[in-house]
Amino acid sequence: MKKVILLVIVPLVVIGLVGAGVVNWCWKNRDTAETRREARKAVVKELREMPSEGVLPYLENLFSTKTLHVWFVPSEDGQECPCRFWTLRAAFQTRVPYDYIAQQTENQIIRFAGNGKDKPLEASRIKELIAFSDKLLPLCSKDGFDSLTERRLDAFFLIGDYDSAIALLDSGKIKTRTPAWCKGTSAKLRAHKAMDAKDNKEAIKQLLVFIDFMLSDEQKDFEDCDPTTGIFYSREWVVARNYMRCFNMATEMKDSAKAAEFKELAKKNFATALKKAKDDQKSLPVLKEEAKSVGL
Repeated sequence: MKKVILLVIVPLVVIGLVGAGVVNWCWKNRDTAETRREARKAVVKELREMPSEGVLPYLENLFSTKTLHVWFVPSEDGQECPCRFWTLRAAFQTRVPYDYIAQQTENQIIRFAGNGKDKPLEASRIKELIAFSDKLLPLCSKDGFDSLTERRLDAFFLIGDYDSAIALLDSGKIKTRTPAWCKGTSAKLRAHKAMDAKDNKEAIKQLLVFIDFMLSDEQKDFEDCDPTTGIFYSREWVVARNYMRCFNMATEMKDSAKAAEFKELAKKNFATALKKAKDDQKSLPVLKEEAKSVGL
């Protein structure tokens, strides 16, 4: 009799313990807004403390690590039954959403750009993140794809890969920007490429295309903050800087008439930029220093 009881009770106890373990495991690995929020907070904290050489391996791990999430849903067979049947569903998902990994990839590109003073440009790290984003982009949502694609443009520019940046602008993949913006930015990059090649004539030509775009109605409310320095640039400041580039190149080409014209245009835009920045105590000293070049 005892044997019979043991044969019945022991399996039930084992089944009960296994069942309790399964329920406990499911509870710990549940996928809720709270667990997703906690996972994201942990990622930000860990990346903030991460040495630069550890960033890519960490992001790769986030990208490849899967977690089994479980949830209960009414079964199709029980839809019309007063006592609804429930079925267990399970699926593998990334530890955090791909869009969130993309957002952190963007943040690290900004980090590796340096702060303009005591952090050098970490070109090798940025190249790693560009290669990583090649794998990540196809898995992002439309918003995540568009945002990371635009940040890749910054990354190409930071490492001096103008050809890749121009190709991206010409591809039509930057959906967050207008065709005019892409054309103007492409001209700016072509100018940088020409300057590197010491082709002053072509560089001036492309800079003037970019300046025309900056002075268009589309850019009338332009204001850009450099995330690495916190300095805000008005469109007039940007225009003045580029007219000064044209001035320097025209001077090298011994075209004094053009040089004088570019300097006067730079002076005019610097004056407007100074008015706009009069209350910006962080940007104003930098702007004043640059404006000295035209006698302001």
